[in-house]
Amino acid sequence: MRNKFLVKNLSETAHRLARWSTSDFAEYLITRENTIIDSHYTSLPGYRFMHAGISDGQLSVSNFSQIHGFTVQSYHAEGCPMSSFVADLSDLPLPSEVVDIALLQHVLEFSCSPQMVLADICRVISPGGHLIICVLNPFGPMGLSRWPLQLLTDRVQYRFHSLRCGRLIDWLALLNFEVDRVHHGAYHLPAVYSRAQEFSIVPNRFSRLMKYFDKGFQRVGIPCGNFYMIHAVKRVRQGVNKSSRKWTSVSRPRMVSSVKKTVEPLPTTVNSVAISTINNRVIT
Repeated sequence: MRNKFLVKNLSETAHRLARWSTSDFAEYLITRENTIIDSHYTSLPGYRFMHAGISDGQLSVSNFSQIHGFTVQSYHAEGCPMSSFVADLSDLPLPSEVVDIALLQHVLEFSCSPQMVLADICRVISPGGHLIICVLNPFGPMGLSRWPLQLLTDRVQYRFHSLRCGRLIDWLALLNFEVDRVHHGAYHLPAVYSRAQEFSIVPNRFSRLMKYFDKGFQRVGIPCGNFYMIHAVKRVRQGVNKSSRKWTSVSRPRMVSSVKKTVEPLPTTVNSVAISTINNRVIT
């Protein structure tokens, strides 16, 4: 029973998730995410762009304007683009602080250790760089339906970590990232969504109603969609460190007063009258 809720390593499930990414509902999710990304984040400054997701991500790489863009994948697939490489997301073969923009699409919740993946992704981002994370909402339609579906089926898309938005924001704060904005989207039900019905000339009544709800909730930004998106910026906080520079002593001329004080010498002889007066007082 425990294995039913176990999240396996992404290297073991990546090929099955890649097949699921071609389904109608997965394409609907990625399309909604790319719409938000295109309208807000494709013009971010920087030279290097990195994408990590359950699909090849070539569409996301081509939408950004960075000179160097590449994709990190968890398994080797046929027809793999030339601008991608296979690596463990928790141990990237990249030096620190070399990526200006990183886009993560559903790799945290499907990883067996999302904290380690997020920490290593944040390591390679340069100071002032941007991080965009897309995560399945545990309080959305797919997040709530995964609990019974984990018992009824062995499909890999229903085995992911329940990462709340506030929890992920706390992790980013510990990694010196400041959250700039949070988006919510994709309000369709995963079990009844059909791409053919959405783009049909004469859709049925339920599909037409869900389409209206999807547009209305997307406009308002109600936090109950199938995914949420976080945009964060890396801020490097520097404390008061011990300075390596040594203080140099500056020699100053000693100030000498121009007014000379004259000290009068004490008298060597004492007045005889004063001595006799003292003697008379002692005798009396």
